[in-house]
Amino acid sequence: MKFGQVENPDEVDFTIPSDHPDTKRILAKSKKQDFKLYVGCAKWNKKDLKNFYPKGINDELGYYASHFNCVELNATFYKRYWEKQYTAWRDGVPEAFLFFPKLPQGITHFSRLKNVEEKVDQFAENSAFLNEKLGMPFLQMHNNFDPKDF
Repeated sequence: MKFGQVENPDEVDFTIPSDHPDTKRILAKSKKQDFKLYVGCAKWNKKDLKNFYPKGINDELGYYASHFNCVELNATFYKRYWEKQYTAWRDGVPEAFLFFPKLPQGITHFSRLKNVEEKVDQFAENSAFLNEKLGMPFLQMHNNFDPKDF
């Protein structure tokens, strides 16, 4: 069998099982929250967003944040940033703006999630400097990541 493929898909039972009895009770206790939609790009620099910025704009992030309410913080994938930079990003955007930082490639691509606790802790500690503007951190595995990596 090839990973992700079955020889006879007609023989697979795709029936969704019934909910656990506790599901309804737990969901009934949860607070209803307003739906929030976040729209943004993977980056905010001039090179990637050609023709978006007016000529002479110096504050790219500020201008970007006046049009979108979030950004994928792709920079954290390539480089480790410290409190000063996170604070500058945080303070350069409106109140409701969120950053969604990407876990570093050292965690996802090079270490393939193995023995990365210290690196993840450091990433979390640094990302926390975004305070209320910290959105959901996320990871993206290498395109050749597969079960043998576990």
